[in-house]
Amino acid sequence: MKLPRYFYGSAILLLCCLRCAWSESAHDLYRKGQAAETRDDMIAALEAYKKAFDLNPAEVKYRVSYQRIRGLAAEEYLKQGEDYVKAGSQPAALASFLRALDMDPGNELAEQDTRRLQANLESLDQARSEAAKPLETAPEAAPPPRLDLSSGEPLTLHMVEDSRIVYQAIGKAAGINVLFDPEYSSKRIQVDLKEVTLPEAFSIVGEISGTFFKPVTHNTIFIAQNTRARRQALSEQAVQIFYLQNVAQQNDFTEVQTALRNVLQTARINGIASENAIIMRATPDELELAKMLIAGLDQPKPEVMVDITVMEVSRDKLREIGLSPPTSLTVNSGSSQTLNEIGRSSSYSISIGEAAADFLLTDSDTHILQSPRLRALDGQKATLKLGEKLPVATGSYTYATGSTSAAAETQFQYLDVGVNVEMTPAIHRDRDVTLKLSVEVSSQSGTDTIDGVAEPVISQQKTDQTVRLKNGEATILAGLVKKQVSHTVSGWPGFGEIPLVKYFFTTQSHQVTDDELVFMIVPHVVRASPFDSGSSREIDTGTEQGIQLRPMAPTPAATAGHHP
Repeated sequence: MKLPRYFYGSAILLLCCLRCAWSESAHDLYRKGQAAETRDDMIAALEAYKKAFDLNPAEVKYRVSYQRIRGLAAEEYLKQGEDYVKAGSQPAALASFLRALDMDPGNELAEQDTRRLQANLESLDQARSEAAKPLETAPEAAPPPRLDLSSGEPLTLHMVEDSRIVYQAIGKAAGINVLFDPEYSSKRIQVDLKEVTLPEAFSIVGEISGTFFKPVTHNTIFIAQNTRARRQALSEQAVQIFYLQNVAQQNDFTEVQTALRNVLQTARINGIASENAIIMRATPDELELAKMLIAGLDQPKPEVMVDITVMEVSRDKLREIGLSPPTSLTVNSGSSQTLNEIGRSSSYSISIGEAAADFLLTDSDTHILQSPRLRALDGQKATLKLGEKLPVATGSYTYATGSTSAAAETQFQYLDVGVNVEMTPAIHRDRDVTLKLSVEVSSQSGTDTIDGVAEPVISQQKTDQTVRLKNGEATILAGLVKKQVSHTVSGWPGFGEIPLVKYFFTTQSHQVTDDELVFMIVPHVVRASPFDSGSSREIDTGTEQGIQLRPMAPTPAATAGHHP
């Protein structure tokens, strides 16, 4: 069946109407997003921009606005989460952090806060569960190999005996074998122990007797005199490779190696810069300590996104009112006439200047807005240049060609004109940001000819400051306000000073020029310094004779949950 022509026309018209309605709907949503952004409601702005982008993903401004506002909206939820943390409501804080992460999956700060809060909640749950059940295993020993103690019972011991006998008594209570170095010389000691763990008992006896022990198997220890020579002779060596995950430059890699060499002076440390790897040959205790140190030092560097808004407002208002009467009289005569003939002849002419009436008002208002965004790592210099390069002659020289004539050559240097920003941030653990900033706004205001070369005249506004700001805090870096008022009178003298009459014999010109330049800086921390309370805790490393990591004591929750 053949459809009539008007059917096709109606269908095309309907499709056009639907397309217009669809475009208008996306445009309306975009306008709503702009209005929400104006009143600093970033969450509502993100929702409107996202709907506009979903309706018309081919429109560039919808895509740009949606991607730009995601970080700001996520920051609103981050602030809510931080407020919940301060108020002690961790579940609500976690929900806010997850919303921020859902809005901006690439937001490292939201991911850090989420991981830290989840770890805190998991540790609280684990502590509660451990407190509710009896202690089944002995305290975890930090260095390998670990002693498999048969009992977690606290030990009470009062003895005045030879150190060998004291060690054997503790070993019998712990269910482990005690071996002695052939060069070990025992002495009589006094021991008064009450409610201590078995690892603590061995450490205390070692301090009193001047000895040290090392695990040989899971149920055997070896006792020797605590001297540097015996420690070096009996220490077991192991090799381990540590890969650094967050090295951004060579200096980061060197700093970690230097820290390890200063702390672990007897260990052999070799760095492989191409692999960001450190190879260590040391005792198991030293390797375990190196692992802890690297975990605390090899952290991702914080990052900050800085919004730099340059606002310039220029207004020029000119008002001219009045009548300009003739101010000149010209007499012309024939060129062949003498002075005696001029009075007897009528061949000359007189001309009077023209009068003019002025009633003019000129009002020009100019707004210049530039809002670049700059992202930088902690302690790393970042540079942004928006504008153009202008050639400036820096010198010239003359050289001879093949003939007798000489040629001149002029040397030029290019200047950056526009908005030039240099920034070095320092991000603190409390998420404050110290910015060392140099902001320069320049433009060509004219030309000046020097030795036949037209040189540009550059007008410049520049500020160099170091400020400390909170995350999301705005500050005005510098403001320059210039106001110029000029009043000009042209016409007949005397008449221009009479009130009201002056407008008929003079022209009154009044001009007001306002020029204001403002820099606004807003930092946004996108990745903060990871804070781990475990990496900053004290670690018992033994004596000066050698590094020895002692077993960790049981937690109060585990001790409270234990019932004999």
